[in-house]
Amino acid sequence: MVATRTLVALISLLFVSSASFAQEFKEFRGKQDLFAANFPGDPAVTSITWETEYGAQLPARVYTATLPGPRTYSVTVVDYNPVQDILTAKAKRCPDQADERCTGNTSFSGAGYWRNDLRGAMIYAASKFLLSDIKLTHITWNYLGFEGVEVNELQFTNNKDKSRNFVTIYLHHNRLYVMQETAPVNYPPPGLFVQSMSLFEADGRMANHERVYYNGVDIDPLELNQYMLDPNGEPTRRPGTVRGSLRAQ
Repeated sequence: MVATRTLVALISLLFVSSASFAQEFKEFRGKQDLFAANFPGDPAVTSITWETEYGAQLPARVYTATLPGPRTYSVTVVDYNPVQDILTAKAKRCPDQADERCTGNTSFSGAGYWRNDLRGAMIYAASKFLLSDIKLTHITWNYLGFEGVEVNELQFTNNKDKSRNFVTIYLHHNRLYVMQETAPVNYPPPGLFVQSMSLFEADGRMANHERVYYNGVDIDPLELNQYMLDPNGEPTRRPGTVRGSLRAQ
């Protein structure tokens, strides 16, 4: 009988906590960064500098709210639009302009590896979590339902404090969004916050892509495969392509 009453009490507590948790949230619209999410009150906004995988310093903002526990809810938005100009300028300062390992000036990579930097932004953001002291419990590819934007999802436990973390990562019109929800040990698992993301177009309309949206780099007429196979089956450079390297040296 005691065990039954205890179980009922725990279930009731969980239900009340979950209901209270849901009622505290309301939609916040980050108009400047073209997103909306359900925060527990208006988040604090902090401007930061985000260093990309290839060393570009990009402007970013972090939207953060907390609840007792502490439970934390954040969206980091990084504007990758300046990355081409920044890394192209950086490539011009390479001491050996003939070495594409220094300049990155190949058709697929782009000067300073700016194309690699943009295309790999979601993976790089995920690596910041994956290479930290965590126990990964879930990682998957998905897409944001109505909007049709691809998303990478992570779930993990922090080994130090045993907090549970849900992370979703998006790249839309060259803006990187890293959404993180953290719940302390013995709290209900996170999940509601990271499911509340909406993304918008520059004119204020909600994004609604007919096909799943992958944020790559616009196809450039000069972005051609530099290599072809000669009659003997050996790789050789295509006429007219820029200098590049097929194999790591």
